[in-house]
Order: sequence, then structure tokens, then C-alpha cells
Amino acid sequence: MAKDARFLGLDISTTAVTAGVRGVHGEEDLAAIPMRGTRAWHGQPAIESDTLPPMLAEALQQFEQRGWSFAEPGDLCASVRQHDMVLLGASGEVLIPFITWQCHAATAEVEQLRKLGAEQTVGRIEPRFILPKLKWALNLEPALAGQIRRVMTTGDYMALQLTGAARLSASDALSNGLLNQKTKELAVSAFRMAGLDPAWFPVPIPSGAPVGKVAAGQAAGAWRKVAETLQGWTVRAGLGDNHAGGVGSGLADRETVVLSLGSSGTVIRRCRPDAQLRGNAARFEYFEDSLLLEMLADCAVWYDRFVRAYNTQGLAYDELNQLGIRAGIADLRFVGQAHTDQGWREVYPADWDSLSLGARVLSTQSSIAVHVLRLTKDLLGEVCDTGVPPIQRFVITGGLSRSPLIQSVLQAGLRRLIPDCRVLVSSRQGPLANKGAVLGALFTAMVGTPGYPDLPSVIRQLCTLHEVQAPAVAPEFQQGLEAFLGANV
Repeated sequence: MAKDARFLGLDISTTAVTAGVRGVHGEEDLAAIPMRGTRAWHGQPAIESDTLPPMLAEALQQFEQRGWSFAEPGDLCASVRQHDMVLLGASGEVLIPFITWQCHAATAEVEQLRKLGAEQTVGRIEPRFILPKLKWALNLEPALAGQIRRVMTTGDYMALQLTGAARLSASDALSNGLLNQKTKELAVSAFRMAGLDPAWFPVPIPSGAPVGKVAAGQAAGAWRKVAETLQGWTVRAGLGDNHAGGVGSGLADRETVVLSLGSSGTVIRRCRPDAQLRGNAARFEYFEDSLLLEMLADCAVWYDRFVRAYNTQGLAYDELNQLGIRAGIADLRFVGQAHTDQGWREVYPADWDSLSLGARVLSTQSSIAVHVLRLTKDLLGEVCDTGVPPIQRFVITGGLSRSPLIQSVLQAGLRRLIPDCRVLVSSRQGPLANKGAVLGALFTAMVGTPGYPDLPSVIRQLCTLHEVQAPAVAPEFQQGLEAFLGANV
């Protein structure tokens, strides 16, 4: 018997296209297709545009093979890797591959825009943002300026192919220096500082607002198969992946901070769009609010690197976790990080080689947690306004957060920062558990439909949380952990 799909959440990441579906009766399912089409453009990371529609079609086909039907129109939304740059020509053709967030080549352009004062309008600028990255691309290939008709993100490009409507999702546009941070209108003055034509950029649209309905007649080439499957579905303006991760983790108010320990570690909170900030955090859109973000570039990636180097016995992750919990607290060491030409690398203590595997697990997991706690401490002081609601809850999510030791260190550290806070983790079960970005897109697609009038109502019903239950440890272990946190956070 067919399961009727009602909502679809997509996550277009650097590594995969992942789709989450929810049926009319609450059934859920997941499909993931590894990313294809990676390449380089002028030596910088990029992805070929023509690989996206076949991957989406393959995910939908997997659902159909499991008995799902998309015949009745529903609502869909996408979380997209932030900072992808899409350039289209006069006939809608893609001019160059999608330049991804991993491109950090626009350093000179960032410095120039900062000196011109662009950050006063668009907020903090980084080399991975579209505003400086487009200027960098035009400096490399000046002829592109005469060919460009539209500049957008990957999520906007997908919506255009399915609906025929060209809009610029505020979530990703604000995280790319394309909108005025206060008005959420096109940053025309910043475009002119960069020598860019404001006419290239579509009209902005709030995240989650309807872009249009899927029309197979509008779709061409490989997109037609996707459009035929989703004919009549409503496409909602997409989210940047950090925005979506916050939604999927339960960030419903300004009193909550989310700590996500995925491949990279992020700490995020909400604030008013007109809030006065210290300027240390990146600032993105979060519906009617702003999203403040601090990032640890290597988080679970760091731990996986450690496992590959030191887990010579081939133990499972749960077994390593138990070794770390049972290790002697006297062997706990702080592991630092330093940036090199090859990226972030660990700075180990002098006696590292003499430590047992359990002590190394204890030290590595505890140090990762400390680095995240440092970012959290910084983010707690980011908003300068008086009368800001105090932070009351911390939500821990992401793959590495499932470690009992990580949970224990974070709980102890967070309660040092805010003694009366609640520290929560997801209680969600099923195929979409721990898929924060997919859930964020799915939840956004649900807002405003029957039974889900607003985002808090969706989160209350579908994003269940419970208090962290730290593992039982000896008093001396807890005392040693407190001393470690006191010295390093």
C-alpha cells in the first residue's frame, strides 16, 4: 500500500544529497545519495551543476521503490551548503561550475570591501561569501561580466528550475553579503563598491515563503524528471545549512543556544536583527531574527582523524567511548589546535606517546568539548544590548554529541558558565534522528500548514528533547574534570 508523502526536506551538502520525507500519517523515511561532480575552477573547489537533478531524481526514486507516492501535492524546502555561487547567462545556462564554501581565494577582495566600508551594511564578510567571491571570479575572467544575467545560490537555482520563479532566499543571501542586514533588501551600495551590477540579483524572499509550484512544463533537461514526480508541489524558499541545523535542533527562541558537534562544530543563538554586537560572530538570517554563529572548523573531523591515527586495535566507537570514561583522570591532557597550510592540526602535549589509548580518547574528546565551550563562552557575550533575555537552555546535537563523555564534559562546562541552565539532547527516534539540516528543511516546509501554525508549534511537536544523563563517575573523576575545565575554559 502506497504511503502518501506530504512534506519533503532536502539537504544539499558538500558530501551528499539527503532527503527526508514525512507522510500524511506521520511516517518518515530517509534517502541519501553521495555527492557527484566535484571538480576545480581556477584551482578552487566547485561542483558541476548537471549532477544535481539526477541525484534528486535518484533519491525520489528510492522513496517510490519503498512504496511512497508524491502524486498528491505537498510542501518542500531545502537546506543548502552555504556560500555556493551560481552564475546564469541570458538563456538560463550555467556559466561556470558552482563555486562552493571551500573556496577561500577572495582574501584581497575582502580586504578591499572592508576598507570601502561594505561591512557597515552587509555585516562581517569572509572570503567564502558570494559578494567577494564574485568579484574575485570577475577579476580572473573579466568577460563573465558581459555574460551574467543572474547571480544566485544553489537552493535558488533549484527552485528556479522547478517553478520558473527566480528569487533570492534571505537565509543564504544574508550569509553571503548580498543583503542589508537590517532591511533584508538587496545590498545595492555594497554591490556598487564591488563593481557588481545590482540587476544581476533576484528579488529577495523570506526563508520558508512559497517561491512557486513545481511545473513540469517549466523544467528542462534532467530537471524534468524531478518536476514530473513533484508536479504541483509548493517549493518554499530554502535555508542555509547552519540555519536549517538550528531549526532541526530545536532553536525556537532567544533563550536557547545550540551546540552542534558535526564534521565542523557550530554554536548558534538567535537575536534581534537590530541588536548591537561585539562583531566576533558570523551573522545570518533566522526567519524574523538573526542567527549568530561561532565555528570550530574541525570537530568530528578532528576526532575521526584521531581514530584513524591511534585506534590500531580497530575498536568500535562505543568501545572507544567506554575506554575514555574508564581512563584515569590524572591522565587527562589538553590538546590544542593550530592552523597550518594543510588546515587545522592538533598540538599534542609532550608526554602524549606515553598515554594509553583510553587516556588519549579521554583527552581528545574532552579537548574538543573545551574548544566548543570556549566558542560558547564567546557567543554568550556577543550581544551588547541591555535587557536581552538570559540564556536558559543549551541543546547538544550532531554525531559526536552522542558520546556520553562529550555530553558529560559539555554539561559540566555549560553549568560553569550558567549554573541554572538546562542541557538537552534529542530524544528523536527513527531514520531522521540526528539529521538536523534535513529536519530543519522539513520543519520549515511544515510551517503554516494545518496543525502547524508557526515554527515553535512544529518544534514542540516534532523536536523532542530530554535532559543529558551524564555517566556515573567517581568523585575524583568529577573533581579532576572540574579542575580541567577551570584551567581551560
